[in-house]
Parts: sequence; C-alpha cells; structure tokens
Amino acid sequence: MSEKENKKKNPHANHRARVRETFRKAGADAMPDHNLLELLLFYSIPRKDTNELAHRLIETFGSLNNVFDASYEQLLHIDGMGESSALLISMITSICRRYTQGNERGKINLSEPAAAAEYMIKRYYGVKNEIIYMLCLDVNGNVITCSKIAEGIPNTVVFDRRNVVETAIRTNADKIILVHNHPGGVAAPSKNDLETTSEIKSLLRGIGVALADHIIIADNDYISLASVAKFSALFI
Repeated sequence: MSEKENKKKNPHANHRARVRETFRKAGADAMPDHNLLELLLFYSIPRKDTNELAHRLIETFGSLNNVFDASYEQLLHIDGMGESSALLISMITSICRRYTQGNERGKINLSEPAAAAEYMIKRYYGVKNEIIYMLCLDVNGNVITCSKIAEGIPNTVVFDRRNVVETAIRTNADKIILVHNHPGGVAAPSKNDLETTSEIKSLLRGIGVALADHIIIADNDYISLASVAKFSALFI
C-alpha cells in the first residue's frame, strides 16, 4: 500500500507516529497530559482519532490522575469510550501499585513512623475502598510480612480480630503496625479507630506481641497515632 493510500485509509496514521516518536525520544515529561492519554488510547482504539476523547476525559474528571482513578463503570459513561478502553485505563493504578511494590528489595526497616507510612502509602494508590493492612515486624523493626486483613466499602470495613492474632503467631512477629485508609477523607482517627486500636493492643498483649503503631492514610497524607501525644498512651 502506498503512503498516499495509507493516509486515505487512516488519516491519523502520521499523527500517531509523531506522538509515539515524541514519547520514545523525549519521554512522558515532555508531553502534555492529553497527549499521554491519547497515546494510551491508541492501543484500545486502533483506527479512530483519540485526541478528542482524551480531552473529553480530562475535562470530565478534572485531571489525568482523576481519569486513572475513575472506575470502569464511570469511564463507560463517557461518550466514545468502549469496554476495552475503559478496562485499559482502569488498570493503570493497579499496575502502578504492583510496580512500586516490586521495587522493594532486601531487608526493610520500619522502626520510624515516616518510613512505615511511606512504605504503605503506595499500596493505596487509586484505592476506593477502606482496606486494613497488618505489618508484622521482628524485634529490630524489620518487615516479616505485610498482609491485607480486610477490605470493605469506601467508608466502612469490618475485620476478624482473630485473624490479627493468628497472623502474628504464624509469622512469629515481635511487634505489629496496623494501617488503614480513609478514602477521599482526612488522616484523622474516628472514635471507632481509637476503640479498635485499644482492642487490638489488648489482644496482642495476650500473646506477647506489641502493637507498635496504627497509621491512618488519606491520599498522600497520614497520621501515626503512636507519634501523637494524646494517642500515644494507647501503645504503652
């Protein structure tokens, strides 16, 4: 097929080639958000122009980050979005979480609250539901395991307290850090959070394991209850 015939069959071919070449040579930092989204959509929409759809998505959700945070169902409501495109975009944050976790190598020490928070924040990228994790640490504060022990709905999660005790025993943990998120909220403890902290501390004390901290995460913000004077008594 001649170049002229190819242009007639797919008038966006050269534009796509230019966008791909820009990414290949200069990387994402050299491209505006709508071009990055447009490039991603090339792989789910092989023929049609994706520039208009990329702009529509960003205008609807407000930013590229918000587009990636949108659910599959929300994306399907946008004019021009098909199932393949909605699935592709909704996969991004999950893939990013897996990528950042895959970079963890060697012994990881979480003795300091800031280190524990940084370690956990990436596990909540794009997460819409409330999730509780349990960090099991050895006597020096090194990670033995990081276990998801419960997942609920956006503002509520219920978990089996026995699972905390059984996990601590199984991993031979010396100390535990509980971590949960407030999706779309603020990093501040509710009355229920404080009551749960006290209850878990008592349960763990019964098997000789310390509750070292309870960290609450909201987006990129966090609070370490053990580091706040008015809550620190919960961990004594």
